[in-house]
Amino acid sequence: MSDFNPVTLYFILHEAMGAWLWLLAALAIVLLVGIVLGAARLRRARHPAKRQLLMALAAGLATAVAFTFLVPMWTLAGPGALAGPIDYVFAFLFALVPGGIVGSAVFFLAAMRCAGMAR
Repeated sequence: MSDFNPVTLYFILHEAMGAWLWLLAALAIVLLVGIVLGAARLRRARHPAKRQLLMALAAGLATAVAFTFLVPMWTLAGPGALAGPIDYVFAFLFALVPGGIVGSAVFFLAAMRCAGMAR
């Protein structure tokens, strides 16, 4: 474990994901910028972010639950791959990726709309 550093992590991710690594890294940066912009616009409009956060959380969790059952196809496993409780737990953890993407987008769009209406 002493050799486990960021460079090693990069090569593990690059080996596992290939070109998808850069696409997902760019998407993560865009979504992070969107969240920061949305929060800044809400703060500037002096509007609380509670409603937008709850909307984003609900949309993200609903997407993650829906994608939980699509993970076997996504990972090229057979349809019977979800056999035990631990399989569902890890499938849900995999499904948090699209859930996070949807939740981030919902927060950004809701924050921009609400901040725009407050003007």
